[in-house]
Amino acid sequence: MFCMGRAKKFSREEVLDKTIAVFWKHGFAQTTVQDLERATRVNKSGLYTEFEGKEDLFVAGMRRYFETLQNLGTLTRKPLGWQNVEDFLKLCDGDWGCWDQKGCFSVNSMRELPNLPREARELMIASAMQIRQGLVRNLSGCRQKKKDNDALADLILTFFIGISLQQNFSPTKKQVADKIAKFMRLIREL
Repeated sequence: MFCMGRAKKFSREEVLDKTIAVFWKHGFAQTTVQDLERATRVNKSGLYTEFEGKEDLFVAGMRRYFETLQNLGTLTRKPLGWQNVEDFLKLCDGDWGCWDQKGCFSVNSMRELPNLPREARELMIASAMQIRQGLVRNLSGCRQKKKDNDALADLILTFFIGISLQQNFSPTKKQVADKIAKFMRLIREL
């Protein structure tokens, strides 16, 4: 007689969305499997049926996060230019919907970079390079001085990392919007 296992009662995407929020808030090292069980309402054996462990959950969550970021299309909308750059910077203000977090999951995770799973580190680096390339393309679409676009893209990415980290101080939406507006005025003059 053939016995079938129990059917899972959760969706992978819902579990990942809930684990992303936990990792985002507490970090990789401080998040326990019990925290993940509580957040997802899936027990350890259920989680381990779908994922190999905490590291695999983190990597899968990071991958989902980057896919969501890419699907927002902030750096690929036509026409390329300043509006896309500004929309990208505004992502730090926390209008992520399902995650209810401010800042950037990847930026918050950078604090633990040496202790993260290798695959997560590789995803973070690849995503940063992809974002940088998107910024360069947008700058090339709106600036006369094309030779400085690489350096300006680095500056924008550095600003994004900084303003994402500042979200830990809980600034108001107006404070964040003002900083972004001032930064955009400055870089448009370069």
